Amino acid sequence: MPYPRKRVWIVGGIILAACVVLAGAGVAYTSGTEFCLSCHEMRVYQDELKLSSHAKDAQGKDISCSQCHIPSGNLARMLGAKAWLGLKDLWVHNLDGGEDLDRAGMQPVARRFTDDANCRACHQDLSKNAKNDGPVSKEGQLAHDNYLGKNGRARSGCVGCHQNLAHLPVFDERIPHNQKFAQKLKESRS
Repeated sequence: MPYPRKRVWIVGGIILAACVVLAGAGVAYTSGTEFCLSCHEMRVYQDELKLSSHAKDAQGKDISCSQCHIPSGNLARMLGAKAWLGLKDLWVHNLDGGEDLDRAGMQPVARRFTDDANCRACHQDLSKNAKNDGPVSKEGQLAHDNYLGKNGRARSGCVGCHQNLAHLPVFDERIPHNQKFAQKLKESRS
């Protein structure tokens, strides 16, 4: 009896389509802020974000975790980041208990997965300050020119210079340019 090829291709196509739909739904669900905050150890980040300059986007909408932390320009990079960060977070939550996060150790990893494209989605004109109401400082202009390749080439992405904009661990509160943010956090904790 001949093998029913047509039926195999149809069933295979249906199974493939179902897998793609389920994977897409899984990626969308696990990219939501509600999913991120379902782990208690992530709530400190939510509290910090609410008080940061990056709590809302230019349209006044709440910024989600994935807007900053999941690479948006490349599907393979996005899926790789989600897999790596997801497995790492599951490990911390289930095996390390997640009670006392090593935020100093986590910062380089978080910065590595914060794509410049995500920052540039909101901050397109690098000659303007963050509020878009004036020019950046002289130092900022030189750094941005370097980043854009106008006077050399930067080795660092956006978060290499712009640290602690949405989250501020206690050990970084002492840095002078973090003082306003640190004061807001101290007032909220008391």
